Amino acid sequence: MGPLRAGVRGTPVDLGGDRARLVLAALLLEPDRPVPVDRLVDVVWRDRPPASARTQIAIAVSGLRRAFRCAGCSGHVIETVRPGYRIPGQAGAIDAVAAEELIGGAREAVAAGRPAEAADLFRDALRLWDGPVLAGLDRPGIEASALRWEELRLTALEEAAQVELALGRHRELVGELMGPVGEHPFRERLGVLLMIALARAGRQSEALDAYHEGRRSLDEELGLEPGRELQEVHAAVLRDDPVTRPQTCAGPRGRALRWRRTSGPARIVRTC
Repeated sequence: MGPLRAGVRGTPVDLGGDRARLVLAALLLEPDRPVPVDRLVDVVWRDRPPASARTQIAIAVSGLRRAFRCAGCSGHVIETVRPGYRIPGQAGAIDAVAAEELIGGAREAVAAGRPAEAADLFRDALRLWDGPVLAGLDRPGIEASALRWEELRLTALEEAAQVELALGRHRELVGELMGPVGEHPFRERLGVLLMIALARAGRQSEALDAYHEGRRSLDEELGLEPGRELQEVHAAVLRDDPVTRPQTCAGPRGRALRWRRTSGPARIVRTC
């Protein structure tokens, strides 16, 4: 997930201009559900649609269908259904849906006491992100939905890091958490996890530095003090509490969890 892209068995689909991309994005945000034409008009033109808006939506849909056929897709990617259009669930793989399913599976594995399996599932889910979801499609309805996916990503990052700490992978986590903490300095849970990983890696002074940097950002930007959890971890590092020491590994060691972007383009849709 990132900028809107689509492919058919490895062949990129030429999605055309912004109008067609907005229509496809709106349909993808509600897979297997009819999206009324009026809603698509609102997404594309916001306040003042032209008199030909509904016709232009139909033209955009026709162009998208043609683009998928030219890329080698023989199935129906976009169906006409009252009162508008729908992308059927069997049309192809939607990365956003796959990410939700993987994260759900990871949470079930955590609840069942299978941390190594959970770590693998979280890792597979996080690989599906490749930057801000639907970047460049600046419409209120699209942006609001994109924020939902960003929140899901960050929550999954936090839950995955907790699992990795339980597996004793604190050294690998240090480098992986620094980027997200820098990008989201007010996300205190990420700061907590970084501090614990640093302390367990024997880098207590850096853990304290991370706390003071987070505290400075909160004070200067928001006029707030660190939350209770950050303060408690800070105190734990100062007194060398057992929570800040390496824990017994809860399962077999494996690959370190990676937040960094994968090489090659991510795709919102993999169809046919």
